[in-house]
Amino acid sequence: MFWERFFVSFTKPLRGPSMAWPDGEPYEDHPRGTLKSGKEAEIFLLERRFATSGPRLLAHKRYRPRYPGKDELREKGFSNSTLYRGDAKYKAGWNLRSRDRRAIEAGNRSRYGHELAAQLWPMQEWEMLRRAWEAGVAVPYPVERSEDGLMMEFIGDEEQAAPKLAQARLSADELASAWEQMGEALRALTSAGLVHADMSAYNLLWWKARLVVIDLPQAVEFTTNTDAFDLLHRDVANVGEWFGRRGVEVDVEALYAELVTMAWLG
Repeated sequence: MFWERFFVSFTKPLRGPSMAWPDGEPYEDHPRGTLKSGKEAEIFLLERRFATSGPRLLAHKRYRPRYPGKDELREKGFSNSTLYRGDAKYKAGWNLRSRDRRAIEAGNRSRYGHELAAQLWPMQEWEMLRRAWEAGVAVPYPVERSEDGLMMEFIGDEEQAAPKLAQARLSADELASAWEQMGEALRALTSAGLVHADMSAYNLLWWKARLVVIDLPQAVEFTTNTDAFDLLHRDVANVGEWFGRRGVEVDVEALYAELVTMAWLG
C-alpha cells in the first residue's frame, strides 16, 4: 500500500535505513506547500516520488532574489521581500577575492555586494550542513543543491512538521535528554571545527525524542573566523539559559571550557 510505504519511510530514526538514497532511480517532484517563511528564504515541502522505492518528503530551502523584478517573487512562489544578513562577523571567514571582500563589507552601499551575498549564503549553508552531517551532528540529511538553495531531509511526517524546541512541550525527562543531546551536538560541531553561531531553542527541532540542529548559513570555522570563540560562548549561553530556566542542571562555563579545549586540541 502506498501510505504504508510512506509512513515506514518517515518513522525511522535519523541516519537510519530511511536515509538510503535511491541511486539513479527516476523520480518526480511534487510541491506540497510552504513550511516556513523567513526574512531571506522560504522553506517549501516537497514530495519526491521515486519509481519503485517509494516517496521521500524533502524540505526545499530557497533564498529569494535580492533585487527581484516586477512580480518575480510571486511567479517564483515566494511570499515576502528579502533582507540578507548584514553582520560582518559571520562573513569574516569567507574565502573571497579582495574586490568581492570589499563589496561584501560595504553592506547596503554596494548592490554588487548584495547580489554576491545572495549567491554565497546558500552555498555557505550547503557546505556547513554537509560538513555537520559528515561529522555526526544531528542535522537534516543534505540531499542536493538547487538553483536558489538546497534540499534536505524533512523532519516530521505526513501529519506535521517537527516543532521547534521552543514550542515543544517536553517532560522533565525529555528536557534532560534534550540537554544531553545538545551537548553531543556541540561537541560534534566543535570536533569538525565549526560553530553554529546562531544556536537557540528556535534553531533546534524536537522530533520523536531526538534533538535536531537546523539553520546553519551563518556557521563559522575556528580556523578562519576570529570571532568563533565568542560566538561559541554565545551559543552555549543561549541554549544553557533556555534549559536552565526549565529546571535542567546546566553549567555553561564548564561546557564552554570543554569545547574550547576540544577546539584547541583539534
